[in-house]
Amino acid sequence: MYPELFPIPVLNWPINSYGFMIMVGFLLATYLGVRRGRELGIKSDLILDIGIISMIFGIIGAKINYVLQYSEQFRPPNTPSDAFRVFDFGDGGLNALGAVILGPLPWVLWFWRARKEPPKSLWAWQNGVLLVLTLFCALLGTRALYLALHPKDYDWSIFTGWQSGFVLYGGLITAVLAGALYTKMRGESVTRVSDMSAPLIMLGLAFGRVGCFLNGCCYGAIWHGFLAVRYPANSAVFKEHLQAGKLQPGAAHSEPVIPTQLLETTVALALFFLLSWYERKKKRNAGETVLLMGIGYAVWRFIVEFLRDDPRPLWLGELTYSQTVSLGVFILCAVGYFFVRTRSAAPPAGLASEAAAPPPAQKP
Repeated sequence: MYPELFPIPVLNWPINSYGFMIMVGFLLATYLGVRRGRELGIKSDLILDIGIISMIFGIIGAKINYVLQYSEQFRPPNTPSDAFRVFDFGDGGLNALGAVILGPLPWVLWFWRARKEPPKSLWAWQNGVLLVLTLFCALLGTRALYLALHPKDYDWSIFTGWQSGFVLYGGLITAVLAGALYTKMRGESVTRVSDMSAPLIMLGLAFGRVGCFLNGCCYGAIWHGFLAVRYPANSAVFKEHLQAGKLQPGAAHSEPVIPTQLLETTVALALFFLLSWYERKKKRNAGETVLLMGIGYAVWRFIVEFLRDDPRPLWLGELTYSQTVSLGVFILCAVGYFFVRTRSAAPPAGLASEAAAPPPAQKP
């Protein structure tokens, strides 16, 4: 059961709290991105494209990461392999018509968005990327159409609870990579767009964590401080506490827990303002702001994991998956930031052209 904010009039479709907050964060970040991009001379349509592509791939990456990390939750009793049969391409469940329907999609979208740009050479690397995406979409289409025509032959429990079950790092990494690749394909500077987008990513994260708070996921450990919160009987927190024997019989709500989601919202907003200030006032070279974002968030995520109490598998000894990834992100971003920051800053374009110009000829 997921918290419902309100139903759509007439259609009576529920608007869930988590999805609603994600949408609000995305729209606000995109709006600010268009405004800030205009100051840098970046086209508004490119910003919109990057935002949409990053969001789509971010959701997919976050869900895939969750499924892989918590795969045991999707295995029904006595049928350990059935939960994954929808991904078993080797069972012969393919329909060639699906490739015709979904395969050309990358080419259609690319030429529609880049139609006003100079034509690319046949051997351009962008065409290679489009070819790979086309093959992937064609294979996906063949499987998707077959599944749509034979829904009763497969177990769909892996998609139960699609409104929840996302891993932030999985979504963040895939979103950044997809956005960077599309930016490069459009001929724009990846580092310039990344630096502009870094504060906006933290802004979107802040709203996403509010959605987590309303949804009742990513909760903290039991705490009796004045800022602690309790969740109702139909929440994941309550069920976890009940299963662990932490509640008395007949309890109407969970034990008080640390609102780690709101703590992360506060830190994410602080990073948004800090990175925005750094981007305008302190940056020397392209790439610094996005690397600083990686450093700041990795440090915070490593710390807040000690305060959380939702079920998470452990990796390196007593570290969680997110703490392990945070260590890697911190090391890579810290090393990259050191080299980028200490590199000699490029002179402004006007000064560079003046320095390169030959001195004026002396009159005899």
